[in-house]
Amino acid sequence: MKILIIGGSRFVGPLLVRKLVTNGHAVTVFNRGKIKTEYPESVNFIKGDRNSGFNIDQHFDVVIDTCAYNGRQTKTALDDLSYDFFIHFGSVASYKKTEVFPLVEESPSGDWPFMGEYSKGKVECEKVLSESGKKYASIRPVYILGPDNYIDRENFIYTRINEEQTIILPGNGQALIQFVFVQDVVEILTLLAERKIEGVFNCASDEAITLKGLTEYMAELVNKKPLIQYNSSADGSNYDGTEFPFANENMVCSNQKLKDIGIKFTPLLDGLRDDFNSYYKAALK
Repeated sequence: MKILIIGGSRFVGPLLVRKLVTNGHAVTVFNRGKIKTEYPESVNFIKGDRNSGFNIDQHFDVVIDTCAYNGRQTKTALDDLSYDFFIHFGSVASYKKTEVFPLVEESPSGDWPFMGEYSKGKVECEKVLSESGKKYASIRPVYILGPDNYIDRENFIYTRINEEQTIILPGNGQALIQFVFVQDVVEILTLLAERKIEGVFNCASDEAITLKGLTEYMAELVNKKPLIQYNSSADGSNYDGTEFPFANENMVCSNQKLKDIGIKFTPLLDGLRDDFNSYYKAALK
């Protein structure tokens, strides 16, 4: 198949490109070229800014949009490009804040205050998709973990544990949250693209864990006792991202739809351990 990836310059992107090329697809990547990324030789790279429109005179079997953050960006991609099937890289941030869990794909969309404009933009993207009349799939990942994570998440926690710094958890640190590993996200996108499976899909591993439990397990991997304090004023929408990379907000989703089509998720503790031993451990001094 001929597949266009919009974005694809870091974290999930390069792994997805390599997976699709390995599976025999002709891959084109469109992005601004501001991040130096090594792609396989067969990949066709087109430099451009999506906010200025797409000037691509090709037809693709599948378009995978990894970096749409508002409705206008999604609409431009849907209208400007020629394709049979469209995949949107969404987020659980498009759900409306709730106290009812697990979140399922039919749960109401809307504002989740601590996620701010990011949440609102992802809601816009989903609305444009649902009204487009196009054949599409949308994935809604929870927090994504994995080697070379450009968002300072695993490295943030491991470094502070290793340097015996105090880790300040927001609120009481007891919120239940889920994660998904980057390799699972790549497998999901590849499956949806190759089979052109329509629908909306939550991407989350089976387990949920508290912020405190996550920190304590990561400390076990470092083999040091974590120094934990709590900031009650940083609870919920008052979350301070400079103190800890995850908010004290419950975020638990059903992943049954993806499991029904054959996806198997990496167990949380196994994935954390494997990523630590293969990648993050080497960065600790």
